[in-house]
Amino acid sequence: MAKLTYVFDRRCEYKGCAKELFGRSDKKYCNDECRNRANSVKRRSDAWGEDKCVYEITRDLRRNRLIMKSSGVFLDRTKIVTRGWMLDKGYNFEYHTNIMHTKKGDYYFCYEFGHMLLGDGKVLIVMTDRYIEFKTRVHGHPDDF
Repeated sequence: MAKLTYVFDRRCEYKGCAKELFGRSDKKYCNDECRNRANSVKRRSDAWGEDKCVYEITRDLRRNRLIMKSSGVFLDRTKIVTRGWMLDKGYNFEYHTNIMHTKKGDYYFCYEFGHMLLGDGKVLIVMTDRYIEFKTRVHGHPDDF
């Protein structure tokens, strides 16, 4: 059985922990949770570079899209929900991919799903086929393969 070496001046390398390490002399993290979190942070910084704002904005746009998709809106239907419901789900009204101006008002889109703010805290959610047409045009129609 291997002999344990106690090193008292070493700390966990995960920035959110910094607990004192015990055990092997080449140990970097105090437990699996710290190792997983540190590797996750490293992968994220490798993929997005030092600018974490891009990662966070992309995450918020994806979350917004999933929230609108979960409302049950499809191409031929619209849905009216409350602003509070969207905020409870984690919707961030500051981020959107494009704006469509109409006579009725402005639609704020996150990819193919969009919303228009109505009175009394109501929100109209719609879906456009603009992104679906673009994806089909670029990648070809599934029946063509």
